[in-house]
Amino acid sequence: MMPVLFCENGGNMLSTNLFREENESSTFVDATITEEGDLRILKNAFGPGDYETEVTAAISATEKDQLLLALLEHIYAGDKNALENFIAFARSRSLHVATFRWP
Repeated sequence: MMPVLFCENGGNMLSTNLFREENESSTFVDATITEEGDLRILKNAFGPGDYETEVTAAISATEKDQLLLALLEHIYAGDKNALENFIAFARSRSLHVATFRWP
C-alpha cells in the first residue's frame, strides 16, 4: 500500500491507510505526516447508531528519526540480510536508495 499525497485546507500531507474494515461496525486506521512534519495515527471506529470513537497518537517531527531507527531495529534486528532487505523494500515502494559498494 503506497502512501498517497492529499490536500487538506490547501496544504499537502502524506497519508496512508493502515487498516480498513467496513461492516455493521467499521474501523479505519490512518497514518499521516502533517504539514509541520509530525506523525499522527488516527483510529476511527463507527458502531450501530451514532456511536463513534476517535483516537490519535502523535510523534513530533523532532522524534521521528528516533522512531524510524526503533522501527528499523524492530523489523531488521538479527537479520543478516537487513541491508539487502531494506533496499528491496524501499525500491518496491519506488523510493530512491543511494548505495555504495567498495571495492
